[in-house]
Amino acid sequence: MGNTISTKYINFEDMQYAIGNKEHIIINTLQEKDQACLIAGTLDMKNEEEILNTYLKSNRNVNISIYGMNSQDLTIHKKYEQLLALGFSNVFIYNGGLFEWLLLQDIYGKENFMTTKPERDILKYKGRQHFNIRFLA
Repeated sequence: MGNTISTKYINFEDMQYAIGNKEHIIINTLQEKDQACLIAGTLDMKNEEEILNTYLKSNRNVNISIYGMNSQDLTIHKKYEQLLALGFSNVFIYNGGLFEWLLLQDIYGKENFMTTKPERDILKYKGRQHFNIRFLA
């Protein structure tokens, strides 16, 4: 049989742990215009490349968690593959993304689901609807 590497997924509890852990890096794949509200502890997009290059030289076993906009955001898989190809071995995907995080924040509080700034319009992070779409007649 061929060697296949399965994608490593994590849940919100793992993300909560990562926020307070210095041995962990959190990165996102949101567009530059969407960087205002992020999960707490997320690397600044401007410093991401420099910090990852530092870890490439010093510690390729660092834990890296990636998240995107929502569970339909495929950019996280591209980033995941890119980081593995660079030589990082402990790369994880938080599939729920910022949308799930903000929903949990709304229910369980900002103390448990910290972000870099408050966001009132949670639905702007939701995925695209596929069913029950009405077209103009």
